[in-house]
Amino acid sequence: MKTILSVLVITVLLGGCKATVESEVSLKDILESKTKSISGDLYVEVAGCNSHEDSRKPSNSVTKAQQTIPSIFADAKYIECFSKRFDSFAHFNVPVVLDKDKDGKLASESHINIISNSESLLTVGIPQSIKANMERVKANSFGASSFDLKVNIKINNDTGNEFPFKVIAAYVEGQPYVYGDLTSEGDSVFVVTLSDVSVSEALEYGTAMVLLH
Repeated sequence: MKTILSVLVITVLLGGCKATVESEVSLKDILESKTKSISGDLYVEVAGCNSHEDSRKPSNSVTKAQQTIPSIFADAKYIECFSKRFDSFAHFNVPVVLDKDKDGKLASESHINIISNSESLLTVGIPQSIKANMERVKANSFGASSFDLKVNIKINNDTGNEFPFKVIAAYVEGQPYVYGDLTSEGDSVFVVTLSDVSVSEALEYGTAMVLLH
């Protein structure tokens, strides 16, 4: 196991372009850490990195991403644009908050939250501000920008022991569960994908419970 991390992946279709937010945290942090801000990365698929007229300048799609992404995700900072195989991506750094408080409120009202406490092993929190920002961008572009939010969470069990958990309205390793009891082996990895219903719940009500103790 090279790294012991939990990876939160959120995919948004921004004007027909795919974007992915990734945040990494160990399972031990999910279980034992206090509330804290952790680093995240946002990769926005763009038509190309450089202008066709002058390769020293960024492409129009990169410029648009630089203007749009910070207006949706607070404190997003542009890092670079790079190409991988036949695709190009604008890379941003975005904060994500690991919320360990049991107060019924998001630890951050402007960033994506990964929530874990005695009631919920893992809940994804999407503040209303992000939803409002998406709707504003769509309205300002006369409906041209669509947002299809997808959430994947890659969890690495770094406890060294088997870890039992319950899953709600999600896919685990591609298998659908309305409700299920599962066990992760020590030092193993599994991927949780929120259902469309769970994503809609997080956007509409602010949170969606995914895993239980």
